[in-house]
Amino acid sequence: MSNRQSWAQVIILAGTGLYFTANLVSGNITNYIAAKFIWLSWIAAGLLLILAAMRAFALLRGRQGAHDHDHDHAHHDHEHRGGARAWIGLGIVALPVAFGVLVPSAPLDSRAIEGAIASDLGNISAAPSQRVGTDPLDRNVLEWLRAFSLEADRAAFDGQAADVTGFVYRDPALDDSTHFLVARFVMSCCVADAQAIGLTVEWPGAADLKADEWVRVRGTFALRPIDGEPVPVLVAYAGADGVRPVERPAHPYLYP
Repeated sequence: MSNRQSWAQVIILAGTGLYFTANLVSGNITNYIAAKFIWLSWIAAGLLLILAAMRAFALLRGRQGAHDHDHDHAHHDHEHRGGARAWIGLGIVALPVAFGVLVPSAPLDSRAIEGAIASDLGNISAAPSQRVGTDPLDRNVLEWLRAFSLEADRAAFDGQAADVTGFVYRDPALDDSTHFLVARFVMSCCVADAQAIGLTVEWPGAADLKADEWVRVRGTFALRPIDGEPVPVLVAYAGADGVRPVERPAHPYLYP
């Protein structure tokens, strides 16, 4: 590896470490990994910066330069042939940082949803046996779906009040003039395994809502026939008391 390639390696190591650190300090790291793994990212950032510093120190002391001088004639042809491959390899390693810097960090939205959104726990990585909050008004979308999975008689939820937050998702199977899904993404480890879940909401003003807009929904559940089966639908209160826009949460993902 030539001296320029060695310094490029230092820059890539340091740049990756600084990129990790910047995302950790800003909190954007949770757009990529679950909060429980943040400590691993701190370790990774520290190791990358240490490796960059060690490599730079060795280059400044001339160790690499002396090594290249001693073997210059013996390996001239090999270095000439391998130089291009080395630059290509360094470029590939640098791509994640380049994309991270050029593409703004943001949580997933409806554009990442393929097919039908999950409205039960049958297709998501969330154990239904986990504890559900005792106060219904404190439950989030995931906890309501977990409660549905634990109760054989869906009629038990008829009339129960709920207060949930999520983004607006338009389901093609529903009448979007009166219905939408209040949705969230569930993340187990990282954004690659994130899965969308949602509760069906019935509200007269649904047509005025924008897709991916974050809203707070308050209302009561009522059984409605969907695909021939009674399903708890959150009937929002009339007016702004039922559905109102809110800021996206600092940490928008839910964790099973």
